[in-house]
Amino acid sequence: KSIYLIIDILKLTTSSNDIILDFFSGSATTAHATMKLNAEDGGNRKFIMVQLPEPTNEKSKAYKAGYKNICEIGKERIRRAGEKIKEEYKDKEGIDNLDIGFKVFKFVPRKGEKKACLT
Repeated sequence: KSIYLIIDILKLTTSSNDIILDFFSGSATTAHATMKLNAEDGGNRKFIMVQLPEPTNEKSKAYKAGYKNICEIGKERIRRAGEKIKEEYKDKEGIDNLDIGFKVFKFVPRKGEKKACLT
């Protein structure tokens, strides 16, 4: 997904204090777009990302870089995107208050269920 497409969708469909839910987070493009839009317009949107810890292909660059599942890729992207956004907007008033933090929750599955992580 293009971050700019997601930003445009968020501009059209959210208010500055909304919570954005993405049940198929993948590499966390929606989280990245949410933080970037908040930096642009001073919003305080929050996000909830849900992603099953699908294994990465053992032949992929991501796997070779140490990312054993898609969840790990998303968490790292959120970390890097937050720091990059703060650097990009460092001269903007109030950027120090931009919330780039997140928590990760893991479901403890019942017997026979798949695991999932929330960020």
